[in-house]
Amino acid sequence: MADDYYIDLEKITLDDYNERLEKTYIVKSRKILKENTCEKFKILKDYGIKNLQDCLSILKTKDNVKEFAEKSGLSEEYLTILKREINSFKPNPLNFNKIPDITSAILKKLEKMGIKNTRKLFNKIKTKEDRKEFSEQSGISVEDLLELVKLTDLSRVKWIGPIFSRLFYESGVDTVNKMTKAEPKELFIKLIEINKKNNYTKANFTENDVMLCIDVSKDVPQAIEY
Repeated sequence: MADDYYIDLEKITLDDYNERLEKTYIVKSRKILKENTCEKFKILKDYGIKNLQDCLSILKTKDNVKEFAEKSGLSEEYLTILKREINSFKPNPLNFNKIPDITSAILKKLEKMGIKNTRKLFNKIKTKEDRKEFSEQSGISVEDLLELVKLTDLSRVKWIGPIFSRLFYESGVDTVNKMTKAEPKELFIKLIEINKKNNYTKANFTENDVMLCIDVSKDVPQAIEY
């Protein structure tokens, strides 16, 4: 059965990824990703690599990276950083106790059900029937559970951590589907206003950051029924 928690990396071709890299801010330690990208991606294509999943498959272990570097002429450093960057499309699940404004009572009920993070909750709440059953079993109201569901949905988008899952939720752009349709400037202004009111984070974020989240959300499977 397909894992629809994450983006299907087979659907992101090397050409698609090249376009994303051009408009994505890359930290200094990963600048190598933007150097001679077309030339490097041509080499990858020559070895039958068509998409991001192909990349991960061929670079599965350190030994695989070393072997492919020797064979292709691409540096181990480049291949290692490329692998890390691709893996970031599959963000780590968020622990509910790190997300602001979830009560200790709800956290205790989740823990009793063996649920500590968004990944654990995901498969138990994808449909309305699933949520009704989970609500009855856990003692979490349907209303409170729906909030957890939406935070879980948002957590599947690259770059959205505990704080920003709450910020997006409070903005009303509280599902992957809504995020795909959001207008970056309008959403950015809302997020700034909410953060100013609630003081969720001191981190600086820009309209471009919001736009990147919107863009990548379009690849996330809309797997939760509302």
